[in-house]
Amino acid sequence: MRKYVVILSMKPAVRLDPKSGNITLNFREKKPKQVIISKIEQKVSQSSKIQVGLLFRVFIFAENAEEARVEAKSLVDAIASFMTLITGVGLSIPREELIYEITPNVQEREIVQVFYNPLALNISRRMSDHQLLIHVMDHSFKLKPEYFKRIGRAVRWYRMGVMTSDKFDRFNCFWIGLEALNPLLQEELTVKDDPVKCPKCGHKWVATPTVSGIRTFVQRKLPNEEKIYRRIHKLRINVMHSKHDLMKLTSEVKELAPKTGEILFRAVCFLLRAKEWNALIYKNILERVPTRLELHGTLIGGKHDSLGPNGKDPYFEPKPPVINWIVSKDGTPTFAAEFDFVARLNPNVQWRKREIKLYGDEETKASIKTEVRKRRKS
Repeated sequence: MRKYVVILSMKPAVRLDPKSGNITLNFREKKPKQVIISKIEQKVSQSSKIQVGLLFRVFIFAENAEEARVEAKSLVDAIASFMTLITGVGLSIPREELIYEITPNVQEREIVQVFYNPLALNISRRMSDHQLLIHVMDHSFKLKPEYFKRIGRAVRWYRMGVMTSDKFDRFNCFWIGLEALNPLLQEELTVKDDPVKCPKCGHKWVATPTVSGIRTFVQRKLPNEEKIYRRIHKLRINVMHSKHDLMKLTSEVKELAPKTGEILFRAVCFLLRAKEWNALIYKNILERVPTRLELHGTLIGGKHDSLGPNGKDPYFEPKPPVINWIVSKDGTPTFAAEFDFVARLNPNVQWRKREIKLYGDEETKASIKTEVRKRRKS
């Protein structure tokens, strides 16, 4: 087991009391963890600074840098959730900035630095079919008020589900969207709430509203999804009522959340009476994955507590990239870019590149063509 420090940031965040300074949290587990929370400040005048975020420095034991990243991010996300609880401020998901090993008495240590939005542009993605948009909106505004309100609510829940990066939240949003449509589906499919039968006298009555509209829609209109529906309904109970450990449900949520979103999409199209509603192309959810570049390397030599310059963290300083853009007639951008980094390390520390990774969403295609490394004074 090796020791790592993982540095994460959150912007904007909540203010720390200027009198309290940093906050240190110690978690005494089998693998002890420590989190130091400090302010990120920006100078606005000669004598004044404004807090613009929070920096989380996590000290953690792990098998490798990736494991350290995942565990540290989960821990800091939990801390941010409790911050939201006591402040009422919705906080964004913390971003990992730097991961490096601080195991004493070893010759080589891992280092990973993450650079977000290296292109300095937030590129719009996926072409919108304006004719389909006009068609859907036209049908929506011609509906009866009650229909319009419920379909509008369901569409909003769909949008919220697509926007969130948490798969459990996504599943919940899609299911709540379906529940908003349940009364309309019951009416369209002429079904009522499921009754409860007394085991003694056989009397039947409706004890509580049920999701018979959703179930009937899937069974009658989407027969290939009947087995999927049973799993989705069971998952809904397990998630909503905390019947199982969420970690044990992760793989199932990952599989079924997109399927639930598609059923919601089909249900909306059905209620709008869209032509060939069950044959309309359903596009996979395009998550908001920020474009990022990761530099993976190995630090060689030095002491574990002084790997960077002047007692600071070791890091790679990026220079402004040189980017050549080509935009096609349909607006699709293509680019070739040159990225330049300067290693800022303790003079007694060398480094060796392991790999460079470039990430984007599933529809973004990119590759690293060539690499040139130059030695120069820092």
